[in-house]
Amino acid sequence: MPTLIERILARVAFHHARRTFRNFERACADIERAQQHALQRALEQVRGSRFWNEHRLTAVRTPADLKSALPLHTYEDLRPVLERVADGDVAALLARRAAPRMFATSSGTTARTKLIPVTPAFIADYRRGWNTFGLKMLLDHPDAVLRPILQSSGRFDESRTPGGTPCGAITGLLARSQKRIVRRFYVGTPTIAAIRDTRTRQYVLMRSGIARDVAFAVTANPATLVQLARLADEQSEAIIRDVRDGSLGIDLGPDEPLRKALTAHLRPDPAAAQRLERLRSEHGVLCPRDYWRMSFVACWTGGSMAHYLPRVREWYGNLPIRDVGLLASEGRVSLPLDDNTPVGVLDVTSAVFEFLPIESAGQAPTNRALPTLAPRELEVGRDYVVILSNTTGLLRYRLDDVVRVHGWWGASPLIEFLHRAGRVSSVAGEKLTENQVVAAVAAASDSLGIPTPDFMLAPVWDDPPFYRLSTSSDHPDLGSAVDRELGRQNTEYAGRREGGRLGRISVRTLPHAVFTAMDARLVARQGATAEQYKRPCLVPTESGDDAALEGR
Repeated sequence: MPTLIERILARVAFHHARRTFRNFERACADIERAQQHALQRALEQVRGSRFWNEHRLTAVRTPADLKSALPLHTYEDLRPVLERVADGDVAALLARRAAPRMFATSSGTTARTKLIPVTPAFIADYRRGWNTFGLKMLLDHPDAVLRPILQSSGRFDESRTPGGTPCGAITGLLARSQKRIVRRFYVGTPTIAAIRDTRTRQYVLMRSGIARDVAFAVTANPATLVQLARLADEQSEAIIRDVRDGSLGIDLGPDEPLRKALTAHLRPDPAAAQRLERLRSEHGVLCPRDYWRMSFVACWTGGSMAHYLPRVREWYGNLPIRDVGLLASEGRVSLPLDDNTPVGVLDVTSAVFEFLPIESAGQAPTNRALPTLAPRELEVGRDYVVILSNTTGLLRYRLDDVVRVHGWWGASPLIEFLHRAGRVSSVAGEKLTENQVVAAVAAASDSLGIPTPDFMLAPVWDDPPFYRLSTSSDHPDLGSAVDRELGRQNTEYAGRREGGRLGRISVRTLPHAVFTAMDARLVARQGATAEQYKRPCLVPTESGDDAALEGR
């Protein structure tokens, strides 16, 4: 139970957070002023840098000025300057006071990882977005206040740049820098992120929380919620024993300081162990819906993530689910305000936003003539690609997430994430691109000493989901070779395969004639010439490969 001092401090923090949410409401009502303020914050991060001087940004005063001064940028456009920053040449892009505390990592369109500068200002913006989001959740679910929280966060120092700056997940950095009054309510300590093996890390998190009165769980990917619950059931004998004995029986290797840190707060709890044994005996399975009195869970619910929600409810019960919003390594885009919907309000305080009509998204990505729109110019029911300028130093950056406008909250649009622009598949958060698939099949074929065959890759929803490779090759090792190469091309694919959120590739061998017949149909349907036609190598929708190959 919270102490009296903790209750008093929590009330003070809650009052401060309520004021933060009122400020956000005012910003959404006066969007032009909010966007102007976001522009000034973004410009301060690059002021005086070589990038600032090269593009003559001194004269930029308004979002319209920024559009005139800069073209749109993809990550690959900015990669050279971002890699110089990672090498220690901060002035290539950023002001000295904006030197990154870390680099957030994400998969790019090539095998090389994206490195997003996490400046002190960006940390403040990122934290403010989470605080605003969290406050609204607790206002809607007051029974969760001052009760334990299960959160899965990544490691902020998975690797380091040549200059020694950490690279990893910004959530890991935020977890380490939380105030003590807040950190007390998280069932897992930041130290858990230091465990590299996914299943071991998940076991320790569930061991730490299973005997506590968890109010809600927060993790971006709903597949993680399913994995946590399933692992606790599969390892129920060991977890119950650990709860009874106050131990941590899982193998952590030779790292004794890590084990000491993870076990410091563990105490024997025979009564909790007996309760867990009774629940397992009564229900034939050990489920969070039985051992936790939860108010809600929070995770992604939009796009392909919606496929996981029935399984989340199987394990956690018929709870409200709050979408965590459109959130990328590059920054937050939306803040959901209600349960059971992927729709959220544009976070107008976090960045300057522009939107590219989906009809124009396939044109040259840095074309200055592309008709970007300000938030107030959007139309309900239309789809757009997101462009942002924020305190990472990224200006007019094509995030390339596609959103649909559903209405207005104040003067700010309500948006829903649909999918990534172009041929990108993300059934478990891996953001697999067609370029990566093509490169992986070519590398796999080369390693096997065979010509690159006809092929098409598409997701299949199962438990866990996996990709099906339809191919004209009958080589028995092609599937495993492509799987291996996809992991090399895309670190997030590799991580999800290792962690069990993606299954191994399934291979379906088809005659070459099936592919040539598909080509002929698609050329005719698109009204294109054979020279203009590009065969789809990655079909992001389930059974989309069947539809393409069969002419549906």
